[in-house]
Amino acid sequence: MPQPWNVAAIAEKFGIAAADLAIEVIPHSADGVEYESVLLFNKAAPPTTGILAVPNYFGMRQQALEIAAATVGAGHAVFVADVFGTHLRPANPDEAVAAITPLKKDRAELRKRMNAALEVFRGQQKIRIAADKFGACGFCFGGTAALELARSGADVRGTVSLHGALDTPAPETSKIRGAVLVLHGVQDPSVPRERVNGFIDEMSAANVDWQLVNYGQAGHSFTDPEANAPGFFYHRQTAGRASVALKNFFGELFA
Repeated sequence: MPQPWNVAAIAEKFGIAAADLAIEVIPHSADGVEYESVLLFNKAAPPTTGILAVPNYFGMRQQALEIAAATVGAGHAVFVADVFGTHLRPANPDEAVAAITPLKKDRAELRKRMNAALEVFRGQQKIRIAADKFGACGFCFGGTAALELARSGADVRGTVSLHGALDTPAPETSKIRGAVLVLHGVQDPSVPRERVNGFIDEMSAANVDWQLVNYGQAGHSFTDPEANAPGFFYHRQTAGRASVALKNFFGELFA
């Protein structure tokens, strides 16, 4: 895949100079499918902690890198994970829904792809990350994917879902090893209150170290500046608060 990345825009979201931004395309493959994830980090002050970040239903694109950079910040290396494959780059919402529907129906396959991406992140040679300082986060569909990674028993210290779906077909099979933080907009029509309560029951039954933050003025997609539909809209104040919450969460876990 060519690199059409606007480096200056990503660096600005990261809060560093463009000259200090390392942006590395990391190719990998599984089951005959080629993937290209993107690793971001500050060359001037290389971090020793890493966050795997899963984009929303549009997958790998400029906006995904900017949102991940703005939310996670340059205190960590950020591995923006491609879970669709290079052959699938949705160009409109209908194509994006078609891309995620099979993975939402087949959670075993989603967990498999997420674990494969995590292993690629662990094995990359561009920057050294401490073995016990990996985390995961995701946005919208990516939040769903990040929670499935945690439920699979993956070795991550913590997982953050930002406006992601919270339900799973088999919650009793969860094997969560790390802490969980959910950042949820209460106006999100795709996550009704009963699903929030179901998530609370799931986490409590599993005795997980979990937190849930409800943002009253936010709906779905609150970190996405391009989102503008009833219930699915950008909310700048909530995006900023969510970034602070995520940074504090991983700051505590990685201390």
